[in-house]
Amino acid sequence: MAIGSIRFFSEDVTHFPDIKDPEFLFVFKDLMAASWDELPDTLISDANKALSKNTEDKAAQEAVANVFRAAEAVEEFSGMLVSLRMAIDDSIGLGGEDVKPLPEEFVNALRTVYQRYTAYLDAFGPDETYLRKKVETELGTKMIHLKMRCSGIGSEWGKITVLGTSGLSGSYVEHRA
Repeated sequence: MAIGSIRFFSEDVTHFPDIKDPEFLFVFKDLMAASWDELPDTLISDANKALSKNTEDKAAQEAVANVFRAAEAVEEFSGMLVSLRMAIDDSIGLGGEDVKPLPEEFVNALRTVYQRYTAYLDAFGPDETYLRKKVETELGTKMIHLKMRCSGIGSEWGKITVLGTSGLSGSYVEHRA
């Protein structure tokens, strides 16, 4: 029995952009591996250094710039989510001992947070699936923490995932279809 050619699953699917320059590759991988809650100063310094470098690999430079911008945006947005959750906790008590309907300012803030979150995720193109999944992973937990503290919020909050792997968007199944 001879086996002709073997085709591996997802062999034609690339997760990350093709980065040839080792300095850009190092920074790219570090940014993707880091927690975006609070970016380390050394990582920010490495990214700024790489981005100010004169290079032939413009695609790699653009990929690193996109990841770095996303990391900074997520870091800032995370801070707002934590502040909102803390304000809600202060309003109802950490243990929920003073539960009451949410004031209109919190309802509006939650609506705005959700709209900005979904608009940001929708802004990623099909070639930036890796970046969208990283953003979903970084922000999803904080969004769910908000969701758990409030009742009566819209059903659209059910679409928020903790892990960016839920659903078929960007998955192997979608690429193979």
